Amino acid sequence: MPVPSHRSEAFRAAALDFGGSSGRVVSATLRGDQLHIDGVRRFRNRTFSNEQGMRWDAQRLYRDAVEGLKSLRREGAAFESVGVDTWSGDYGLLSAAGLIDAPFHQRDARTERSFPLVDEVLPAADAFHETGITALPIMTIYQLMADQSAGRLEAVRRMLLMPDLFSYWLGGAEVAEATNVSSTGLALTGGRGWDHERIAALGLPPRIFADVVAPGTITGRVHEGILPRGDVTDVTTVASHDTASAVIAVPATDENFAFVSCGTWVLTGVEVDEIITSDAARAAGFTNELGLDGTVRFLRIAPGLWIVNECIREWGLGGWDAQSQSARDELFARAAGASASDFLFDAGDPRLLRPGQMTGRIAELIAEAGGRMPADRVGIVRLVLESLGAFVARQVAEASTLSGVDVRVIHLVGGGSESPILAQSVADHSGLPVQAGPTEATSMGNILVQARAHGAVQGSLGDLRRVVRASSQLHRYEPSRAVRSMGS
Repeated sequence: MPVPSHRSEAFRAAALDFGGSSGRVVSATLRGDQLHIDGVRRFRNRTFSNEQGMRWDAQRLYRDAVEGLKSLRREGAAFESVGVDTWSGDYGLLSAAGLIDAPFHQRDARTERSFPLVDEVLPAADAFHETGITALPIMTIYQLMADQSAGRLEAVRRMLLMPDLFSYWLGGAEVAEATNVSSTGLALTGGRGWDHERIAALGLPPRIFADVVAPGTITGRVHEGILPRGDVTDVTTVASHDTASAVIAVPATDENFAFVSCGTWVLTGVEVDEIITSDAARAAGFTNELGLDGTVRFLRIAPGLWIVNECIREWGLGGWDAQSQSARDELFARAAGASASDFLFDAGDPRLLRPGQMTGRIAELIAEAGGRMPADRVGIVRLVLESLGAFVARQVAEASTLSGVDVRVIHLVGGGSESPILAQSVADHSGLPVQAGPTEATSMGNILVQARAHGAVQGSLGDLRRVVRASSQLHRYEPSRAVRSMGS
């Protein structure tokens, strides 16, 4: 088997990885076939509401990221490159003077009005068969239609998706990265750029759409004053949809695998060569998103650790202080040693999407399944993680059936990979081995694309994954017991 080709000297880069509730800056060094995480800086991603709706505090998020980047630079050598990945759907609108206003949050209710407007012109069912993208109100297409209806696009010079906006502020060019563009509802398949026929059909101004570039494109250099004088640090596009970056770092050895990227959300699916647009796939809620090197992620998105995090917030343990963190760690440790749950609930139930009163909703669901709510917090945490594992196993089975991929191993990456309860539950309910790790999959995928763009590693997606395997401590979980179906 060929091995990746590397530069002789070390390569150091930083990943700016922003999620829906928090952000982090991760620095890493690649030496040969070993990628070592040097440091991590974490911070909150804050939202706020005004008279117009729910917004992201994007400028504060950027300032916090820059402070994290500066802090990590003080602790090590210069960065050759910086890359940004974020959640999908949202964007910033720019005029000649800069950002017009704080970006809208994808969960703002304004798309409830714009969704039917788009559907009249571009019916969701037809769109799925043409593009493979399942229609969700959080998508860029429905948000832009809301802005168009409100007259907010008249003064707009450019629309930049969130990772492209942060990259632009760092010093990159105004571009649109292809993997993130693929999830907007306004893209041609296969990474071929914006679909200008769909854009014209909706009456959206074509001037606001930036040129589409592939992951691994160097678009500029970090502005002077952000990093020490003399540093020459490129801004490099990565697979900027955070799930795309995470799946790059799935430590798979062949194509017969399913991936589970589990953080606040859980994204479960398989990697395929072509989009899958069957009626069954659409009915099951699956979608097709572009990955690195033209791959396609056939997946379904659902609430992940959001469920347990909402419980923790309800219990007053959701703070960022050391005391809250210690209490959460103890809760998870005790849950790992608790008895298995007798009954599970459907972790994919849409009632779990809403914030607040999460334990009450879980109690309702477990009662419907014929069980009783655990009496203590430890039991509730275990119940949630086991139920989530059973749900993920069902999604793997459905992805396998719909795609024809003969799944033989499940790779669990992201924050959820740290939970032995979750990993074992997936293994038990799927009857398949689960390989857990790496936790920092998104940042590793981000940095490996930068490394390849700079010649620090060469080869295919498989070669990048070989580096991940050589650089990660992985845990394997085998199915250990027969499990009953939910509610049986």
